[in-house]
Amino acid sequence: MTAKILVTGGTGLLGSYLLRHFRQLGYHDLTATFQGNTQLIPIDLKEGIEWKPLKLPDILDTSDIIKGKDWVIHAAGLISYHSGDKDKLLAVNQHGTKHIVNACLEHDVKHLVYISSIGALGKEKNFSTVNETAPWLDNEFSATYGLSKYLGELEAWRGSTEGLNVSTILPSVILGTGDWHRSSLQLIDRVATKPGWYPRGQTGYVDVRDICNFIQLLLEKNKTGERWILNAENIPYQKIYPMIGEALGLKKQFRPAPKLLAKMVLISSGILKGKPLGLEVLKSAYGTFFYDHGKSLQLEGFTYRRVMDSIQEVVEIYRSGQLNGSLTL
Repeated sequence: MTAKILVTGGTGLLGSYLLRHFRQLGYHDLTATFQGNTQLIPIDLKEGIEWKPLKLPDILDTSDIIKGKDWVIHAAGLISYHSGDKDKLLAVNQHGTKHIVNACLEHDVKHLVYISSIGALGKEKNFSTVNETAPWLDNEFSATYGLSKYLGELEAWRGSTEGLNVSTILPSVILGTGDWHRSSLQLIDRVATKPGWYPRGQTGYVDVRDICNFIQLLLEKNKTGERWILNAENIPYQKIYPMIGEALGLKKQFRPAPKLLAKMVLISSGILKGKPLGLEVLKSAYGTFFYDHGKSLQLEGFTYRRVMDSIQEVVEIYRSGQLNGSLTL
């Protein structure tokens, strides 16, 4: 396997699994970026991968790191629903992506895969089905984080008009292992350690390994110029919380949280942490959305794992107490 691959955000949930996935397939020229602390690099990825520090939206480091690469998977980004983080979100997710795209154009990268989010999809109303054609909408169901990822997508497509081969991936809630207090992995820890209240909405879920498989197929098939939702199943919180609880062996009662109660908890938790949380996070948690994965299943050779099976594997590692445990690829 001769392609030279760069994964930005290599210490994150998706980034770390992408590195494991391509290494297992026999790709040996792998570079990954990390921000700040080398201690965040997973133990099993310290050897055999070239690690480069990158704090987006740094321009000079971005260009140097991308030089000579064939495929760039831009998985680095900021996730936040704090009301005061709008400028940071736009700086990292929009302007940082702009610099990545410009460097890919400068150094003739063969294929850029941009990791967006279902948060970048517009939802016109509650109880709606959303596919890849959904335009961004600034309404009660949108959030600043989603806007920043959408603007990052626009930078990627701007690069496409200038001759860069681009694909954009929009995953739903990602199931995997890593830091149980970061990103989507907080869901497992929340069910395990917090009271059994759940929001009344619905969202989608996808195994991190399925995302890696899909990106591999796109790159190896040189399939470019398209937007892809990756979502195995749409499941209400009413079902996903007990599903995780059962896998954890809990005898906890799960009950729907009235929106007012959730709002009070959200505000109080923000006060305790000294940083106010944006109440916009409630909009998606109490919305019921169906993310259409039909297009992704048209890619030859691709299938999804069942969410229940993914949860069983993830919970097994969580219960073992492993800080660096990873799912079998």
